[in-house]
Amino acid sequence: MKQNHQEIGIGIIGSGRMGNLRSSISRSYGSIKYIGVSDKEVAKAKILGEKINADLISSNNEEIISNENVHAIIVSTSEPEHLDPVIQALERGKPVLVEKPIALSEDDAKKMIEVANKNNTTLHVGYTLRFNRHFLIGKQQILDKKIGNILSCVGRFYNSQRTGAEILKRSKHISFINDALTYLVDLFGWYMEDKKPKEIIAKGHGKIYRRDGYDVDEIAAAIITYEDGTIVNLSMGYALPKNYPSHGRLVRAEIIGENGVLFFDDDRKEHIGFSEHGMHHAYVDTNTEMALLTSNASGNWALDKYWGPFADETRSWLDFISQGIKCPNTTGEEGLLNLKITRGIEESIKSNNKIIIE
Repeated sequence: MKQNHQEIGIGIIGSGRMGNLRSSISRSYGSIKYIGVSDKEVAKAKILGEKINADLISSNNEEIISNENVHAIIVSTSEPEHLDPVIQALERGKPVLVEKPIALSEDDAKKMIEVANKNNTTLHVGYTLRFNRHFLIGKQQILDKKIGNILSCVGRFYNSQRTGAEILKRSKHISFINDALTYLVDLFGWYMEDKKPKEIIAKGHGKIYRRDGYDVDEIAAAIITYEDGTIVNLSMGYALPKNYPSHGRLVRAEIIGENGVLFFDDDRKEHIGFSEHGMHHAYVDTNTEMALLTSNASGNWALDKYWGPFADETRSWLDFISQGIKCPNTTGEEGLLNLKITRGIEESIKSNNKIIIE
């Protein structure tokens, strides 16, 4: 792995929403002196490339990945297309940041990790929720042993039907559990670190999206028991009204320890905007009269710059690959465990049985 570069090159694979954001943030990062962009739809790659003044634009991922001026790769393709570019980059010893979930199958995730280890390089997975400032502060309290051994975690994840429909249009292969609830799985796993999940029992309910032909549940709840007896209680609802003023996910989390507690109410109702001309939605291409201004949990555009957790996450990874600074970004191994748990939740719902995690 190439570390301690003062000047490095980045390859962006995929020019969708995430690729646009990652590339814009990377372009403004001081150590980035070369950026290559690829997308199988070359017109999209050209639009993004021109926007960020890319040095190389291609419809061929491998052309970007193999370029000698590119030292690290960001994979922002749709979920079914993660494997090939990740493997191509890791085989060349280039560090990779891939969007969550790491893959759609455990076999694919394991292969990525194996290739990264074989080639002495690193694989990280994009989990923006870790980089909300209050969750970072919570992690520090845990590291400082302020709350003691964690006994239980409770998490709630909400979003609107409008955003849910947009996610399913983007990828029919994804579920809300694997796309959204996985954030809380990752957060609690990060907080508990060495604790190992043992079994899962979950229930789900779905009507709204099945009317449009999508086989997904908009409501899900799960109890995960760990080997030491710790209990994690998760629930998810992608059923808020279409015109609910949230610009993104709404999260609540409670962590109960032997010596203290952490409570996070991340509904973001404290900052409200209203306009007769409409407030632009951060995720869906539409306007609403009223908006919870900071409810787009990944961050927001303001004054020609992207601010917030998504930008902090990207820059944290760029610090790591350019300067060797330790980063709290989700590792490939953590991404695999997140996938095992979310797939276990889905399997428990479908089978109506308890699932044992190997």
